[in-house]
Amino acid sequence: MTQQLGTHDLGTYEYVSNAYNDNMRIPEYKLPASLADGEQTVFDTDVIKMIIDVKAQRVVKVTIITPEPTSSTYMQVFEGFEFGLDALGTWINTYHRSTSTHGKAADVVNGILASYDTTADNVLTVSLTRAN
Repeated sequence: MTQQLGTHDLGTYEYVSNAYNDNMRIPEYKLPASLADGEQTVFDTDVIKMIIDVKAQRVVKVTIITPEPTSSTYMQVFEGFEFGLDALGTWINTYHRSTSTHGKAADVVNGILASYDTTADNVLTVSLTRAN
């Protein structure tokens, strides 16, 4: 699937959800076929909370929050975007910088900015946005 980044977004919701779902093996963490505009909580479990901000049916921001940043569930959810949006690169190193220091780290891969923030109690928040 070719990259469909907009000037200020990650692509249409249809594109992003299809790209993610094609790489997601856990059924309960697949994205719905459609999502209304606005900031939407897609799922909120004990392991993952995902919020997607949609404007004019374009994904402006994806936020993933987890109290279990080393869980295979978190890894698979994040990889759904990483592989789906063709953004393989240095994000694993950025993840390690954030989780090992309980701090902030950010890197851009293929025009997508991944911003990580790990709190002292090990809650990781990752935001994916278009790098400008």
